[in-house]
Amino acid sequence: MISTEIYIEDNRLDLLQDISTEFTYTIDDITDFGTKNTSFSKTISLSGTARNNQIFGFVFDIGNANEFDETKANVNYNFNASKSAKCIIYIDKVQIFKGTLRVLEIVVDKETIEYQCSVFGELGGLMNAIGNKKLEDLDFSAYNHVYNTTNITASWDAARGSGYYYPLIDYGNVSTNKVDFQYTTFRPAIYIKEYIDKIFANIDYTYECDFFSTDYFKRLVIPHNQKQLTKTTSDLNNALLTAPQEVLNISFVRFTTVTGSGLVPSSANSKFTYTGAASFNLKFDYNFTGTSTMGTFSILKNGVTVYSEFFSDDFFISGTFEILMIQNDYIQFRFANDADNKADNPVTINDGDVSFNAISLIPVALSIGDSLLMNDCIPKGIFQRDLFLSICKMFNLYVYDDRYQENNIIIKPYIDFYDVNSSNANDWSNKIDRSKPLSIKPMSEMNARYYNFKFKEDSDFYNDNYKKKYSESYGDSIFDTSFDFSKNTETVDVIFAPSVLFKAIGTDKVYPAIYKKSNANSAEDSMDSIIRIMQVKKIASVASWSIKNLSATLLTLTSYGYAGHLDDPANPQNDVNFGAPKEVFYSSDNFTSNNVFNVFHSTYMSEITDKNSKLLTCSALLNTIDIFNLDFSKYIWIDGVLFRLNKVEGYNPMEYNTTKISLLKVIETTY
Repeated sequence: MISTEIYIEDNRLDLLQDISTEFTYTIDDITDFGTKNTSFSKTISLSGTARNNQIFGFVFDIGNANEFDETKANVNYNFNASKSAKCIIYIDKVQIFKGTLRVLEIVVDKETIEYQCSVFGELGGLMNAIGNKKLEDLDFSAYNHVYNTTNITASWDAARGSGYYYPLIDYGNVSTNKVDFQYTTFRPAIYIKEYIDKIFANIDYTYECDFFSTDYFKRLVIPHNQKQLTKTTSDLNNALLTAPQEVLNISFVRFTTVTGSGLVPSSANSKFTYTGAASFNLKFDYNFTGTSTMGTFSILKNGVTVYSEFFSDDFFISGTFEILMIQNDYIQFRFANDADNKADNPVTINDGDVSFNAISLIPVALSIGDSLLMNDCIPKGIFQRDLFLSICKMFNLYVYDDRYQENNIIIKPYIDFYDVNSSNANDWSNKIDRSKPLSIKPMSEMNARYYNFKFKEDSDFYNDNYKKKYSESYGDSIFDTSFDFSKNTETVDVIFAPSVLFKAIGTDKVYPAIYKKSNANSAEDSMDSIIRIMQVKKIASVASWSIKNLSATLLTLTSYGYAGHLDDPANPQNDVNFGAPKEVFYSSDNFTSNNVFNVFHSTYMSEITDKNSKLLTCSALLNTIDIFNLDFSKYIWIDGVLFRLNKVEGYNPMEYNTTKISLLKVIETTY
C-alpha cells in the first residue's frame, strides 16, 4: 500500500510507489552565515501517468504551447514549468512538507515519461512568487495628491506605517542659509511597511509579523532617491511677454513670466535649458506682435541660429518649430533691428507667448501646485525580493511556514524567536543513535575572525569623505571574535546606503545631506543616490524658518519633518545604523547604543562566538510525527544539555533509519 500523497495546487498526483528521497529542514544554517535558508528536498521522480501528464499540462510534448494566466492555479492547461506550484506531501496522512514544487527535467524514454522534481519550503516559494518584480511594479496611485505645503506638513502628523511622508533632506542647492529651504527639497518618502504590504498583496501569500506592527518598524521609510522630483508629461513650459520690450540693436526676448517645467529658464527668462538625461523632440508654438521699420526674428539653439525670418512695419510672427534636445541644450528667441537709423526706429515687441511641448512623455521637474503621481516617486531598478531579504538580514528575521495555514509565512526577529522557557523544550536524548559518532566542534573552528555588517557605499560628499577617513562606511559595524585560528571575514550586507546626518553651524535643524560638491567644495550638486532607510519624526520647537519658492515665502514654521538613522537627533533611543559612527556632523550631548547590531544581532553573535559554544552533529531516529511537529523555536534537551536545533539533514520518510541533525549549544536563553 502506498502511504505517500503529493498534492500540487490541491490536485493529487498519481504515485506508482512511495517516494524515496531525502528532505532537509532548516531555518538558519549556522555554517552559512548571513544567508536566509529554507527547507528543500533532493530530486523526486514522478511517473508520467495520464493524470500526472494532465496536471503538468503535457509539458513533455516539445511542440506544446499554452497561454499562462498568473492569476490562476499553476496546473493543468495553465501549467508553467518556469513558475513554482504549491505542494504538500503527506506520509500516512501526516504532513511532512509544505512549500512549492519545481519541475527540473522531463525524461522521455520510448513510451515512458518521468518528471524530475524538487520541493522547497515557504521562503523559497515566496521568493519564486515575487520573482523578478521590481518596486516600480507596485501601485501607489491611491496616494496621488497635490504637491503643496499643506500636504507636505500634514504628512508629519499622519499615522505612521502607511502612505507617504515628506522629510527634510538636503539634496543640494536647495538652501542658501541652511535655515530656509526651497520647496524642491521636500520629496515624498514611502513607508517600508507599505512596501511589504503591497508586495504580499500582489502574490498568493500572507504573513504574520508582530515586529512589522511595532512603532519602531512603522517609522521606517525609503526616501526619494532621484536627482530631481519629476512628473511624466508632454506639457512643458509656457512663457509670456506682457510688458513691451524695445530693441535698438540685437536683443533676446526677456519674458515676463514663465510657468510649467521641463526647461529651466535663466534668471532673465531669456534662455530655456533642458537639464534632463533623456533626449527628446521639443515642439514649441510661438506668437509675437509689435511695430518696427524692419528687423529679423531668429530662433537659436545653443547660440546657433536654427530659424530666422524678416519682418517690417507692424508685425505678427507666428509658427511652430520642432527640434531635438539633449542634456544642457538651450533655446533662445532673438530680435534684431535692421533699420539704418536704429535709435530713431526701434523695434518694439508688444507681446508674445511660447508654449513648449515634448512629442513624447518625458520626466520633468515637478512644480509646487502640480499633481504628484506617487508611482513616479518609487526608486527604480530595485527588485522586491532584494528589499524583503535586506529587511530580513538587517533585522535578523526568521521566515518560516505556518504548518496549519496555506501560503502563510511567519516572520520573527531572532531576539523574539526562541521560547525563553526551557521547560517547554523537547527531550531528544533517547532519539540519539549512540552507535554512530557524535561530532562536537567548537564554534571557534566554524566561525570567521571578523563579521562585517555593512551598508552599500554611495558617492555623496559626506559618505565619500567618511569612507576615505575611516576605510569603512558610515554606520557599519565590525565584530571581532578574537579567535586565534581564523583570519576570514564574513559579511552581512544590505541594499541600503547609510545617511549621514548634518547640522549647519548656527542652526538647529538636523537632517541628512545627500549631494556631491564641486568647484573646490563651494557648490552643491544634486545626484541620484542609492536607496536609504530612515526613521521619521516630527520635530517641534525649532527656530522659525520658511519653505521658499525662489525668493517667495510659501510657509513659515517652527517644526519640521525629520528623517534619519536616529529616531530623534536630540534625544535618540534607537538607531537603524548597524553601529555607531566614528564621527558625527552635528553637535549632540548624547548618542544611543541601541543600534541594529546591538539590538538585533549581538545576542546571536554572542551565542555563536562564546568560548563554550559548540555545534553538535549526530544521528537521531525521527519519525513523521517528529517532522510534522518540528519547531525550530523550541529548545532540545540532549543528556541534560540545552541546544538550539540548527538543521535536520537528509530525512527519508520511507526508510526506518536515523537522520543527521545539527544543534547549537545554548549559552544563555536570555541576554
